[in-house]
Amino acid sequence: MEFRWLIGWALFATLFLQLMTWRFLTVPAPILTIVGSALAISIAFKSQQCFARFSNAALTLSGQLNTSSFILAQRLISTVGNLDVPSGPRLEDMFNRHFAWLTALRFFLREKRSWENRFDPGNIRFLAQIPNPESRSALEDELKSYLSDVEVQKVMTHPGDKEALILDWQYEAARSLRKQELVSEYMFTVLTASLDELARLQGGLKLIKNYPYSRNYYSIAVILVKMFVAIVPFGLYPYAYELGASAGIADWTAWLNVPFSVVVGWVFVSLEKVGENSSNPFEGNANDVPISSITRKIEINMRGMTGKSIDQQPIEAKDNILF
Repeated sequence: MEFRWLIGWALFATLFLQLMTWRFLTVPAPILTIVGSALAISIAFKSQQCFARFSNAALTLSGQLNTSSFILAQRLISTVGNLDVPSGPRLEDMFNRHFAWLTALRFFLREKRSWENRFDPGNIRFLAQIPNPESRSALEDELKSYLSDVEVQKVMTHPGDKEALILDWQYEAARSLRKQELVSEYMFTVLTASLDELARLQGGLKLIKNYPYSRNYYSIAVILVKMFVAIVPFGLYPYAYELGASAGIADWTAWLNVPFSVVVGWVFVSLEKVGENSSNPFEGNANDVPISSITRKIEINMRGMTGKSIDQQPIEAKDNILF
């Protein structure tokens, strides 16, 4: 879409200058240099911040889910796994609640936000061809694999955060273990510490999802890109025209202004789009954090720790894209 606009505007500007022969409308090179420099600095700052938001924040927190889940599983196996009390929480139930929590969390992270780039025409076409796993299923249906029907209904009708409710059930199970004196005070503290870490990761991931990259930096980058793209054909036209002046073909070489302007404009538009598409790490596009794959691997690894057969398979990349 942007490429067509660049070609159209370059053709219009070149045709206008050729027909009107108003050379005074061309933009002096210093102005083009100043605006281009300001734009390059703005885009570089934005891209660096968006990449930090994606890599240092979203990807790091998502990766820590794996470690924290492994620690929780080991502690549950060491405590609840050794209990043989019918009235106490079962290891399988606590594992399933953890899988349900991961499921509710990833569905939350895939929810739509008005500032996300999934509404761009290009991203809409991409998601139609390669949809993410959350767009092909419903949260209620997936929770039925881990929770009872009563628990599923409680989650789906809960007015607040569904993932927070499921995590609270884990805290209740830990309190029940301590209340029945099935675990010591120390082991109770150890178990709740693992849940505290999951709550911290949940809060960090939801913070990234719920709050966009600063809109003032986004706006100034977009404004500068549009301004620069608008003046580029008027700044490069004299140079294209002069290429053929000595040979008497200036009116022909002037049309080289179109490819010159398109290439220069496309470079800056593309750089701005790359940064913007990294600013929302969980919207479900090609460059997002593969939260679906991460949670699936966690479930497979935890089930393997119990010694039971594993039905799930890791999510495979499709067209080099991993969700």
